[in-house]
Amino acid sequence: MSILQSGGALEQFAGIQQELSRAESQAEALRERHRTAERLESEKTGLDIERNQLLLRLREDYDEQDGVVRKAIVSFQEVSADLYEEAGSLTLNPTRNGPELQVSIHGSQSHGISNMQVFCFDMMLMRMISDRHGGPGFLVHDSHLFDGVDSRQVATAFAVGAREAEARGFQYVVTMNSDVLPDEFRDAFELGEHVLPVRLTDATVDGGLFGMRFG
Repeated sequence: MSILQSGGALEQFAGIQQELSRAESQAEALRERHRTAERLESEKTGLDIERNQLLLRLREDYDEQDGVVRKAIVSFQEVSADLYEEAGSLTLNPTRNGPELQVSIHGSQSHGISNMQVFCFDMMLMRMISDRHGGPGFLVHDSHLFDGVDSRQVATAFAVGAREAEARGFQYVVTMNSDVLPDEFRDAFELGEHVLPVRLTDATVDGGLFGMRFG
């Protein structure tokens, strides 16, 4: 070291050692990144294999449940045909990301028709679970579902809901302010026969629910 220092090379030697330390640190960091990349690639390959296996099992399940799937598709079409001249469509496809479900009714870009897609889908589900003697036994729709929906379709939806509930033995409940109820109903549907006797009103002090006032 004395010789190196006398020749002015000690500082250079120390600098080289620092460079070596930095190079070794960078090399170790690169090795760690490479190990991480290999591990991620291995995990990705394993996940791809697992997802492909799940897709295969899903397709086999779809084949086994083909009758149920077809029944759901037909039920959706029948309910939507009651609301619109052109029946809607329901498609179920197995994908690597799981079941892919698409519903469509002509003009579905409209907010109101999009809501009616939900109505038709819910009624289809109630048909399916009622026929299999399962489910909660009731379906509840809030008035928001009918926002932007033509009053004729709302009236028809009420009639369809009442018909489905009676035919399949479940209770269909709609919560809606009386001032936005449809005025006309087809097929001699009497709304008054389905209105519950309990009414919420702010006209009197006892018109709340569980002590809550609605105003």
